[in-house]
Order: sequence, then structure tokens, then C-alpha cells
Amino acid sequence: TLLEVASRLPYKLKIAGGGPLKEVLEAKYKDCSNIEFLGHCDAQQVVDLLSKAKFTVAPSECYENNPLSVIESLCAGTPVVGANIGGIPELIEEGMSGYKFVSGDKEELKVTINKAFKCNWDNSKIKENSLERFSPERYFSEIKLIYGV
Repeated sequence: TLLEVASRLPYKLKIAGGGPLKEVLEAKYKDCSNIEFLGHCDAQQVVDLLSKAKFTVAPSECYENNPLSVIESLCAGTPVVGANIGGIPELIEEGMSGYKFVSGDKEELKVTINKAFKCNWDNSKIKENSLERFSPERYFSEIKLIYGV
């Protein structure tokens, strides 16, 4: 879905990682000069990518519980355009740390990407809020509350 939408937009899309469809998709989109397949990236490469990205896209069409890619992006101060499915919507503060779109809806994804490119994100604030929100100390504190400790 993301690749089909990106192929019709003027923005650069970098795809990090791989999977069973990597070769098929690379062949299908080989003539799209704005789409770059990076393959596997180590932790430092991911940090570098996130630091340079206007935003990331989590186009899930399955119910991911708590995708680490969204949390990593936010903790780097990089907003997220995320599908409104599974645990993704709980991680994104609409308009503050990203935007949501209906999973699988290509037209809404296109509109949302265009909107995200026009937004002046407060990357420092996104990073500050996210590092606190997703800190081990906060999780431990909340778990203790659940268990009455």
C-alpha cells in the first residue's frame, strides 16, 4: 500500500529492512526514482535514518500490538504517520507526534503523507515527551500500580 502511494508522490521514500517480498517489490518499483530499498540496517543506521527523516510511516494492515518501530521513531523525535489499527493509534498523539490514517486506504494515506510533509513538527518536544512516556521507569511504575505494589 505504501509503495503504491509513494510511487505517485514526489517525496523520497527509504525502505529499511527486508522480508519475503523484498525482491518482488524491488523489481516492481525499480523504475521509481523516489523509492530506495536499503535492506537490513543496523542500530546506528536506523538512528541516522530517523535523525534525517521528516517522519516515518507505519502502514500496517495487521494488528500489531505495540510496534517498536513507532516507539523508536518517536523517541528519536521523528513523528509517525501510522495506520489506525492495532496498537499504533495509542502511540500517536494526533497532530502532536504524527497523524493516523485508515489502514489500507491508499487515498487517505496519500492525503495524510501530504499533510505530514507540510507540518512544522516540534521534533525536540516529540523526543522529550516520548523518552519520558516510554521510559523503563514509567513502565515499571505503572506495572507496580497494576499489581498493587
